[in-house]
Amino acid sequence: MTGAVRAACLAAVAYHYYLTAGYLVRPRPASQTLETGTRLFMERTDFEQWKAKEVARLLALVETERRYYQEMVASLPVALVVLSADRSIVSANRAFRQTFGVRTEDMRRKSIEQIIPSPELVEKIRDVHLRGTTQPSTTIEVSDRKLRVAIVPIRNWDDESEVETLLMVEEAGGFAAPAVPRPAAAAPAALDIPAIVWQADAATHSFTSVTGAVEAMLGYPAAHWLATPQFFEERIHPEDRAATMAFYEAAESREGDASTEFRAVASSGNVVWCRETIRIGARGAMHGVLTDVTLRKQLEQQLLNGQRTDALHGLASRLAHDLNNPLMIITGYGEEMLHTLQAEDPMRNDVEQILGATERISGITGQLLGFTRRLANPAEPVDVAALIEKLEERLSPGEGVKLEIEPGEAAWAMADAEQLEETILALASGAREDAKERTRLTISHRVDAIAEQFAGATLGAGMYTSITIRDNGRGTDAKVFEAVLAKDPAAAAIARAYSTVREWGGDIAFSSQPFRGSTFTIYLPYAEEPAAVVEIPVVAPVPVEPAAPAVEPVRETILLVEDEAGIRALVRKILRRERYNVLEAGSGEEAVNVAGGHEGRIDLLVTDVMLPGIGGRELAEGMRESLPDLKILYISGYTSDEDVRAGAFPPGSKFLQKPFTLSSLVGKVREALS
Repeated sequence: MTGAVRAACLAAVAYHYYLTAGYLVRPRPASQTLETGTRLFMERTDFEQWKAKEVARLLALVETERRYYQEMVASLPVALVVLSADRSIVSANRAFRQTFGVRTEDMRRKSIEQIIPSPELVEKIRDVHLRGTTQPSTTIEVSDRKLRVAIVPIRNWDDESEVETLLMVEEAGGFAAPAVPRPAAAAPAALDIPAIVWQADAATHSFTSVTGAVEAMLGYPAAHWLATPQFFEERIHPEDRAATMAFYEAAESREGDASTEFRAVASSGNVVWCRETIRIGARGAMHGVLTDVTLRKQLEQQLLNGQRTDALHGLASRLAHDLNNPLMIITGYGEEMLHTLQAEDPMRNDVEQILGATERISGITGQLLGFTRRLANPAEPVDVAALIEKLEERLSPGEGVKLEIEPGEAAWAMADAEQLEETILALASGAREDAKERTRLTISHRVDAIAEQFAGATLGAGMYTSITIRDNGRGTDAKVFEAVLAKDPAAAAIARAYSTVREWGGDIAFSSQPFRGSTFTIYLPYAEEPAAVVEIPVVAPVPVEPAAPAVEPVRETILLVEDEAGIRALVRKILRRERYNVLEAGSGEEAVNVAGGHEGRIDLLVTDVMLPGIGGRELAEGMRESLPDLKILYISGYTSDEDVRAGAFPPGSKFLQKPFTLSSLVGKVREALS
């Protein structure tokens, strides 16, 4: 702003303040306004015979004029403050409050030296007050800021003999805080919103006003935003800075709104994900709203991790099933060949090598199936604080690593205590690749509220008990929860921990930066502390002699249902060699027809769980209705039936996991029939 404009602005402020007295910056109650206005009007005019209606109309015009000047002063892009004779603050406009971070309710309890601690300024104010002459613009230094101040003597509204002082304050390089062009009543509301509302000069990218959750979000006070010309860029994470500034520069070429998301760097050094919406207005003004979206970003990442893991579960299950069938055929016929070969036959070693290779492949399918199975024990209330305290002795962060367990409030969560201990140990392990070179390990817990409603999120809005495990190791960008076939025991343990926590209805968030460390946060469903339970002594049962084993029946009839022809032929061959009567079918529908056409008794149903059409579970339940004594043996390399996978079989049924050896098949059949 030019010197001429500043002088005109100051003159206008002083003149209108002189005309309308304290009403410009000191709003009065309406009753006081009317009473004072009437008294002055009657004292200073000779029109005592005016009608009340005419007087009221004239006063209404004066009040309208007062509000006009009051709003004008409040919106001026100059920091203005009125001081009493003892230099206490009488009132100040919005630009002054924003520039020096003074709330309206605190102003009357402060003097100007508490806001601007300068003996030089105090002396100049005292001089203006005593002499009654205007102090031209002068520069003073306060801390690391240079301020230009002009001081004008003014009359007190209630007592014209009392002199007050009006200060106009600006940064030495320009006006400190142009007011946001909004009604005065909107400013206090902005202080209560969970966002930062700012205005900046589009040409210089320097903030000119800021309000809202300024310190709560990034930790920097409003004065830092306004006094640091480069802060518009410096608040943005270095890796996001160039792209974000390029986006803003492109947005400035057109008027309207634009939004982007970037990582900001808080005063503590922590990274905060932000979403910012800006509006490019007329005359080079830029307005913006900054919100913290760190939690939403975390929920998005957790959802992505969950979707990837679910997809891996499906892929691992399908691969295990598709591998197990040919493995069964190779293994079965390989074992049959060994039985026919003499000990000195050179082919015997070749067959043994084939069987050894299939055994290794079977180990891989076993890992795939282990990745898909339910791992968690039933959840019950667990005292998290007590569990972490108890676990301290088992934690081995490594040589030269400082372990810090931060105290926290009592917190209970739904989990299995033993498995939760193993989960914490896995995540705190120093054997993780990202934990290498760490010197500090911190574990803390608290009760957390997730207040964000995010569609499809693995964690819904609500209360959770969280456990945070943080270190300062080398960090990593790896996907730590997807170790399906990991040979590294530490990586496999983390994958198991992730699946276990999700089965309890919780989740694990992971963040890591190269050379800045990693953080795991376990979220578990919050639980109330259970009421004390009175233990009742249990009377030991009287030992009962075990019954003599039943005589193994011979030549029972077995209905074999398997859609893979090679496996069906192999199993049929082995069972018939064991002298069982075998009926066979390639599907559930065919099995129903075979059973209906068989006149004798069917003792055992051996069925694959996954069949085209009627599934193995449905087939078994249907046949049980007409054959209540029917025994069931399920076989499968994969099943999506959670009851079967968890071992919750119907009475009289067994389960055999593919791939299996011929001897294990015979043993399981005898066990089912006994």
